[in-house]
Amino acid sequence: MDANELGDGAIVLSPLVVDDAFEWLAGQDEEQIRWFEFPRPAELTDVQRFISETMESWNSLSGHWHWGIRRTDGPPLIGGVDLRLVADGEFNLSYVIFPLFRNQGFAKRASILALRYAHDILMARTVIIKMLPDNEYSTKLAESLGAVYSGTEPSDAGSEFKVYKLDMTI
Repeated sequence: MDANELGDGAIVLSPLVVDDAFEWLAGQDEEQIRWFEFPRPAELTDVQRFISETMESWNSLSGHWHWGIRRTDGPPLIGGVDLRLVADGEFNLSYVIFPLFRNQGFAKRASILALRYAHDILMARTVIIKMLPDNEYSTKLAESLGAVYSGTEPSDAGSEFKVYKLDMTI
């Protein structure tokens, strides 16, 4: 396994590469667009730019760590998990699972691996998880990870996020 790859026996997280763009785009659906408040469906050039930016961030260690999620027994890309530096010791965790793979525990497994990385490698003290108020799946996932509701904050699109915080010093 590459130094930037993480695994738990069922899934492997690995940084996205340019060849993942078509699979990533194919995994997009209305639910993903809604929960991430995208103004429109992504196009191939958007996905390619995103992947290029995440590859550059891995190379420069500039505060954004994004992994594609794959099962260990098969090649399909099933989603992604992401850590972004917010402030010294504080990171934002986000995740997406493509429609065919939802409700199978992949988001939780990937989040646990990313949280371990945040703790062990990035020395995170706090991880925040934001979601729109009616995103029940993300609320349940945040709570199952041990995150605690800490309030609301405006989203970039003008809505309001529920914010959960996870103390990584425990």
